[in-house]
Amino acid sequence: MIIEGDKVVDKYGNILGEWIRGEWHSKDPAVLEFWESQNTETKKVRARNDKGQLMADDPSTPDVNEAWTTKVVKKVKGKK
Repeated sequence: MIIEGDKVVDKYGNILGEWIRGEWHSKDPAVLEFWESQNTETKKVRARNDKGQLMADDPSTPDVNEAWTTKVVKKVKGKK
């Protein structure tokens, strides 16, 4: 399993779990255990397109804000 943005996917690209409204949702409890074991934090950042330009919110979808996305931030460990 791999974390890609706000989704947990398998090696074939199938979505196994998704971050929705501040919570992880999945039918497979192993996905939730995988997420908890990663010791990572999420941070809201502006969404960007393939060219790296900022994306705007689509007014036709009032329940989804396309201008913002969540990014997984790994914790920095100090040297031993």
